[in-house]
Amino acid sequence: MTLNQFLKKNKWQSFWIIISSLLINLLALSSALYVIQVFNKYLTYKLETTLIVLTIGVFIAFFLELLLRIVRGLLVNKLSVVGKRDFVDSNILKAFNLKIGILGSKNERYFFEKLKPNNLSVNVDEAEKLVSIIDIFFVFFFLSVIYLISVQLGIISSLFMIFYLFLIKLKKHLIKDITKQRDRSFLNTNKSYSQISNLASAIRAFNSKHILYPLFKLDYARQRVADIKYKNFNSFFNSIFSVFPILTTIFIIFFGAQEVVNQTLTIGGLVGVNILNSRMFGPINRFSLLSHVLSDNEKDINLKTSKVMTENINGVNPKIISGSVVIKDLSLGFLEKKETLFQRLNCKIPSGGIVVINGYNSAGKTSLCKAIVGLIAPLKGNILFDNIDLSKFDISWLRRQICYLPQEVELFNVSIRANILSNLSDMQLKQTNDRIILKTVSSVGLTDYINKLPNGIHEKVEDNGKSLPVGIKKRIGLARAILNNGKIIVFDEPSESLDNKGVFDLYKILNDFIKLKKTLIIASHDPNILKSANIVIDLSTKPIPRIGIRKKKKANA
Repeated sequence: MTLNQFLKKNKWQSFWIIISSLLINLLALSSALYVIQVFNKYLTYKLETTLIVLTIGVFIAFFLELLLRIVRGLLVNKLSVVGKRDFVDSNILKAFNLKIGILGSKNERYFFEKLKPNNLSVNVDEAEKLVSIIDIFFVFFFLSVIYLISVQLGIISSLFMIFYLFLIKLKKHLIKDITKQRDRSFLNTNKSYSQISNLASAIRAFNSKHILYPLFKLDYARQRVADIKYKNFNSFFNSIFSVFPILTTIFIIFFGAQEVVNQTLTIGGLVGVNILNSRMFGPINRFSLLSHVLSDNEKDINLKTSKVMTENINGVNPKIISGSVVIKDLSLGFLEKKETLFQRLNCKIPSGGIVVINGYNSAGKTSLCKAIVGLIAPLKGNILFDNIDLSKFDISWLRRQICYLPQEVELFNVSIRANILSNLSDMQLKQTNDRIILKTVSSVGLTDYINKLPNGIHEKVEDNGKSLPVGIKKRIGLARAILNNGKIIVFDEPSESLDNKGVFDLYKILNDFIKLKKTLIIASHDPNILKSANIVIDLSTKPIPRIGIRKKKKANA
């Protein structure tokens, strides 16, 4: 959100922030005026009532300023939380709608990392920005007052302020590489520890401590060096910034005292100038820090999002889909590695067709399945459903027409039931009762497992199902795939990790799909599934895959 958008969205709150900020800065003048009046009037005329009145007045101004600062702080904090809520909500929607496979895996991870809700570096706070802009305005106002009191002292204050800004700019420039080096060292240390925590069994099984421990010690040593360098750098500049107002005071007193002796400036005026000057450095420092965060965020997010494509969630969604698929001049590969899996794949799959994708490991079977589901973007070519390009569809609607089973099933940290129902629309959820769910669970061979769980089908999946047996995860994924009753079936190595009973259940499901004239696209090495194909896409042939035509048979148990 830009500052202009913030002002339009929060007109009333912005009005009170501006008013309170103006009053706070005007009241800040009271201390300087108090000193000037005490020196010029009380010390000259020695009237106690004058001192009492001036002191009472400055105390009133002090407490009013304090009260306004508290009220403004509460208002800014409230708007900051609301603003962050909207900002986080916007980022989460970006995370859900990011078209993966465009930026490359490294940049995708970076993008998702930047969109983390608790990533403080992306908390763009427009309320604080508004306050800082107003305070900066009053810095120039205070400087103008100093010029009115003494032109010479105004020039001195201006020079020191310019030099202060130069030091801030210099620090920003020099710290970039140091910060990158520190962040990189922290990342490497975290990666080293991730191996220790994530591969605990392998480390013990293969006695790998002697390999990983020295690597961790080396990464952590580099992190400490980078961290010390970063802290020392900050400490050096912070020390300069903390004594800078004192240095300015020395010069103001030195030259101001000469003006007092020459009777071109009063003592009260000299002290008042010193107070006003000391109030200028805080707002400058706060604004520089805020603008630094904002500019870095804009570079980080905008540079990345300028290259990001979001998925089409407002495309066409026909009432029915026949199930015909056309793969047209398709090339798949990895952008970041500049590697092509295959090129110029052309294949027409009629409604009710049975296609088996075959090939050696890493030939591109999983990538082709993902491309058909719209999970990765092709380097070249198109995939059409009912002669409509995949990119033209409302992608959420299209995926509900596809029964998709990935090779590696990923589960969410919700109940088993919620995992199975996750691909259903609101309308489908209303039409899906417990009888249908239990029938699906039974068809994939999950009934016995679920009956042994304390909460049955409502048992919550933990750690994204990493602790679950692979065969159970495959069955849950299979139940999730078939429940939405899509016209197109895309299964990636469906018989992998299943026992004999699981394979038997799978064949029965596939035979039922064939009877229902659904379009089957299956990546598999299973010879029984391969026998059932009437079209075989052989990705072992490079760079252009070979297409084979066979007679249609049932899958055999």
